[in-house]
Amino acid sequence: MNVVIRNLPDGTSEDEIRDLLKEHGVPVTKVTLTNEGDAERYVAVVTLDTDRTGANALVSMVDGKFWRGKTLAARTQIMFTGEGLNQP
Repeated sequence: MNVVIRNLPDGTSEDEIRDLLKEHGVPVTKVTLTNEGDAERYVAVVTLDTDRTGANALVSMVDGKFWRGKTLAARTQIMFTGEGLNQP
C-alpha cells in the first residue's frame, strides 16, 4: 500500500521522511521523493508494509501535520494491478 505525502519542505530527504514516519511506528519499505517538475512542490510516495486500514491510520496522523514550516497533506494511493481480472 502506498501513501502520498505532499507539501514537503524544500530539501526534504528520504531519511527525514523515514524518521517522521518512525515516530508513528509505520513499517516503511520504500520512500521515493519527487518535486513533480516544480521546485516548490515536493512529494513523497511511501510504500508501506501494511493494509489499507494501516495506511488510512497513517494518513490520519500525517495529514494536516505542521512539519518544518509546512502543513503536510497525505492520501492513500491505490495501485491497480489488474491481478485476477482474467480469472474464470
